Amino acid sequence: MDISQFGRAANNLVLDTSSSNLKFAVGSYNSKTGIIQLEKFGVVPLELETITDGAISDNFGVVMALKHAMAKHDIKNRNVIVTTEGAFMHSRDLELPAVTETQLKDMVKYEILGQGSANRDMLVEYIITGKFHDEESNSEKYRVRATAIPKDVAMDYKDFIKNMDMSPVALDVNPNAIRKLFSNGMINGTVNVSNSTLLLIELAGKTTTITVLDKGYPILSRRLQFGHANISQVAETLKKMQGGADKTSSLARRLNISKSDAESAVDLADIDLWHEALSETPTLQSAANAYFKSLTDAVSRTAQFSISKFHVDSISTCFLYGSGASYRKIDKELSRQLGTQVEVLNTLSTVIGPKNFELPQFINCCGALIRED
Repeated sequence: MDISQFGRAANNLVLDTSSSNLKFAVGSYNSKTGIIQLEKFGVVPLELETITDGAISDNFGVVMALKHAMAKHDIKNRNVIVTTEGAFMHSRDLELPAVTETQLKDMVKYEILGQGSANRDMLVEYIITGKFHDEESNSEKYRVRATAIPKDVAMDYKDFIKNMDMSPVALDVNPNAIRKLFSNGMINGTVNVSNSTLLLIELAGKTTTITVLDKGYPILSRRLQFGHANISQVAETLKKMQGGADKTSSLARRLNISKSDAESAVDLADIDLWHEALSETPTLQSAANAYFKSLTDAVSRTAQFSISKFHVDSISTCFLYGSGASYRKIDKELSRQLGTQVEVLNTLSTVIGPKNFELPQFINCCGALIRED
């Protein structure tokens, strides 16, 4: 269900542009073994708003930053896959008559775009996820998952890759990457994807995506407009103040950061979100508490809705990935608040990486490397 087939080539470099920092991975997918083998990976820090909600706002800035990263990591691959996600994307699960491919394509387009003329030209792709007999109509039907994105967004990505003097291969979307990646395998060496009902939770800076995975298929995905950025923002402000930066900055005033807060600042990588660990830094604890309230509310609602609507088994484990999964003991604290098993998604049996590879930030990249065409 790759939204735009830019071309067909040996694709080894994948870019995840769904958050404010660009992620890249170089690797290959073996369709016979189902194994993804990664060779290189990294995160490209970008200025704020360089990428906004999955769309490139500053083409030149991203090109320069990525070229620098590729030179640093000695990346020679010229064929590129992009995976992204944003509010511009529209997805729907449909049940449609089992008709010819041409007829089905027209039906999908009508269902996802409607009969009115859209303000923007849209690219529509779909996959058939199953076939069943509808007793009410006594006919065969397809279960279809369809996705549409604006054509100009796809063209912007195509132009961006060409500005890198590289060859665009495909534009994928994160929900599709997740579908491909988690069709089978063992998570953290203990949980068999094919036999379990799980929650996958992507903790990004500005968004949170919750996916209900039932026996290897994502039956529900919700992308919510909140993230962990406030925690990191407070921590970075505290650190700057500790180093002698202006204690009356607008951000410090807005966050009501006191001198005692700044004196107890810790490095971002050392933040421990366990419920007793932030007691000496009230401002940071306040940001963490607000984040966890939004997170636990969203997870609980999604789990209850999916169990009620799709009649799935009770959800056994929540797995965390994304940049927010790097906070120390975030899984332990979330488990305490939810009253269920929560783990950071550290390994997947179908993904093999270098010795220092940390999977949580590169889940979307790994899924996008899987080619089904």
